[in-house]
Amino acid sequence: MKIFNKLTISSVLLTLLISTPALILVSNIFSSSKNWEHLVHTVLFEYIFNSLYIMVGVAVLTSIMGFSTAYVTTFFKFSGSRFFHYASILPFAMPTYIISYIYGGMFDITGTVTTFILDLFEKRLDEVYFFDIMSIEGAIIVMSLVLYPYVYLISKTYLKAESSSIIDASKTMGLSNFQIFYKVIIPISRPAIVAGVILAVMEAVADFGVMDYYGVSTFVTGIFRTWLGMGSVEDASKLASMLMLFIFLLIFLERFQRRNRKYKSSGKDFKPITKEKLSKTGNIIAFLVCFIPFFFGFLLPFTQMSYWFYISYEDIIDESFLTVLIQTLSLGIFSSILITILAFIITYNVRVHKNKIAENLVQISKLGYSIPGAVVAVGILSFFSLVDKSLNILISGTVLAIIFGYVVRFIAVSINNYEAGFSKIPQTYDDACKTMQIGGFQTFLK
Repeated sequence: MKIFNKLTISSVLLTLLISTPALILVSNIFSSSKNWEHLVHTVLFEYIFNSLYIMVGVAVLTSIMGFSTAYVTTFFKFSGSRFFHYASILPFAMPTYIISYIYGGMFDITGTVTTFILDLFEKRLDEVYFFDIMSIEGAIIVMSLVLYPYVYLISKTYLKAESSSIIDASKTMGLSNFQIFYKVIIPISRPAIVAGVILAVMEAVADFGVMDYYGVSTFVTGIFRTWLGMGSVEDASKLASMLMLFIFLLIFLERFQRRNRKYKSSGKDFKPITKEKLSKTGNIIAFLVCFIPFFFGFLLPFTQMSYWFYISYEDIIDESFLTVLIQTLSLGIFSSILITILAFIITYNVRVHKNKIAENLVQISKLGYSIPGAVVAVGILSFFSLVDKSLNILISGTVLAIIFGYVVRFIAVSINNYEAGFSKIPQTYDDACKTMQIGGFQTFLK
């Protein structure tokens, strides 16, 4: 039992350490200062309104693009359907801030596409309608093009688990494909759509790169302006804690909307969905439904980025670039190894000690993944500032603080993988080791 006690103590200490930045932020929410009163009377409500506007816009666009692509690739055969089955995930490969920079360079007032079209038709900017991509609406569109795969992946997985008997029953009632879509498919897919939209919205509202480049004032840009511009870590922490509570509210609403509801397929009567071959008109529509998000979310920005790289790579790739690349890879590899080890300790404790305390420790450790990166940064800065003052050393500006931030932010990913892996290992293996009087550490090794 000694190893078990050490394991539990280690898990408790790790969980407390990981959750400390969030606890510090929450403690600042009731503080007050002159700077905070200034923020309340000037920009706070703008932050709230813009954040809500972005949430609604991203939710609408990602649900439309994500679910429509998932629906047509799951239920129909059309030109390129097998290609789009995988290609619809590719926008994930493009970071939102990279996409925002590319679209700004292409569609801004002096962008390459804008000037090309004006020169082609021999028009001036004031003679045509010009949509300003460098706006809050542009930010919503750009982020939706990158984040719609959240809805696509979850919805497609959900739809593939449904039985075709539901569709067959709908057809016997005389419903057309469109009627089946909005009367049957959408209602039964609501949990998947909401789950995907929540993830997309959480990432959008916490994105700093897009908002800063497009000049949109939101909670996350306000955090950095207050932190760096006003020099007030306390007020930045207060804004960060409000954003964190905002995110937790989204998570609560998502779980509340599916409370006491179980969505199951048809059990023993389950039949895999047979894809229907579309007519020429339907084939064109289905192709466009998948191609348009893929083109604007990945193909167009990737092509433009590749062209820019081709004309400038000789000026970019030098000794300093390679140094940054090596440092980035080294930091990523070391952080990944550390996260893997710490996640194992916390997860293995649940397997060894099946009790509420161990399970709650895991859930607390996983909260960091739902906290925006900017919030984590402010929390870690506040935490290490206290450590610096208490121990009279400098940690907040070191690599250690960055690694700690990675652990807080991404340990949930490793924990989820361990939980999935442990669920496939029968508990009888552990019980057999106990009957053979094999200790906990030996059980783990063998």
